[in-house]
Amino acid sequence: MKVNSKSYPHPVLGNGDDLGGFFKVEFPYELGREEVILNPTFGLKNSGIEELIKKGRASFIAEVECRSTFFRKSFSTRNANERFSIPAKSLRERVTVGFYICADQDIKGYRPTEPHADYEGATFDVDAGDVLAVGGYSSFVAEKSFDPLRPPVSSFMSITEGFHHEGPMQIDYDQEKITVVLSKADWKNYLEVRGQKAAQGILHGSIVFPTLVDAIYKIRNSTDYEGANWYGRLAAILEAKSLEDKDEFEAAQRILDNPATRSLKGIDTLTSMSDDEIYD
Repeated sequence: MKVNSKSYPHPVLGNGDDLGGFFKVEFPYELGREEVILNPTFGLKNSGIEELIKKGRASFIAEVECRSTFFRKSFSTRNANERFSIPAKSLRERVTVGFYICADQDIKGYRPTEPHADYEGATFDVDAGDVLAVGGYSSFVAEKSFDPLRPPVSSFMSITEGFHHEGPMQIDYDQEKITVVLSKADWKNYLEVRGQKAAQGILHGSIVFPTLVDAIYKIRNSTDYEGANWYGRLAAILEAKSLEDKDEFEAAQRILDNPATRSLKGIDTLTSMSDDEIYD
């Protein structure tokens, strides 16, 4: 889960070191043809907030947002394990889910448990709806056929012919997929080899890999392309494969299953095969 620190009018669990304890969320989900099922498991350790939930004064919240369909809804529960259902037609492409614990009623004189020394002994007036804990956010791509653990490169990247006759390849991030634009000369050569099984690793190493490194860098350092389909899919891949803490170079290699090794194997295979075997 990703967590962005914010400024709140009172200490919030999970926001920096405001409070001791933790609020963590496990987030499996199911993509069905008719509905999307969210199955969060809320893990909480903070006696004060735990007591508020037991007394019905606070709840776990899952806030779902899909920019492609303008769907936005908050689901509330006091159960540590819950099941939320959303019509599949309400979601498309990237969906973001934020997790919180919010007050269900006004709480006057709220005294947080295990506060940072800066808040020791202080009390706060909390309004209904105010955030008491943040559990970060996650995202997924609402497409049944897309598996972020086994993603085909074609799900987020395409290669096409450009207008210039020669020169280096260019990358267009403004499309729904990352679009690699080759010169006419390179495109002609690309068409000649892309049908060769042994050439796949070579193409991944020479074209896809450097593009992917740059794309991962953009995801981590800019929100300019957040609305693009490729952005959501690649973010989901990074999270599903637990690559969010890896640098761009290593993350790209893992997604492509060590492209340098496959590229070298492909070269070795091509140099030892006959023309008939290459296209078999």
